[in-house]
Amino acid sequence: MSFNFNWSAISGGVPCVSLSTTGISFNTHSIFVLGNPEKIIVGFDEEKCVIGVKAYENELNARPYKFAGRIKDGWTKIGCKDFIRRLESLTGIDFSTTKRFNATFDKETGILVVRIKGES
Repeated sequence: MSFNFNWSAISGGVPCVSLSTTGISFNTHSIFVLGNPEKIIVGFDEEKCVIGVKAYENELNARPYKFAGRIKDGWTKIGCKDFIRRLESLTGIDFSTTKRFNATFDKETGILVVRIKGES
C-alpha cells in the first residue's frame, strides 16, 4: 500500500494566499500542493479577477520568482508591489491590511487558483 501523506494538512488547513501592499504570501499547504518548487510563475486573469500560480518549468514570456528557498515560519513570500497596486485599482480592495484568500489547486494543470473578487 502506498500513500502520499501531507503531515501539515491539519495545521496548514487549506491552501491560503495572503495579499498585502508588499506582495503575495503562501502558507504551508499552498507550498505543499505546488510541490515546493524552486521557482514559480504568477499569472492574472483580469476579466475573472483570478490569480494563477504554478511551478516554473522554463515557460517563455514568464518571469519566475524564487520560492522554495524563501520559506520562513511555514510561509514564503514574493514581492510584487506594482501588481498589488494594480489589483487595488481594479478591485477597489485596500491591501494596506493583509487580506487572506483560500485557494484551490487544479491537479490537471498544476495551477493554484486564487479568486480575488466575485464569482469566476
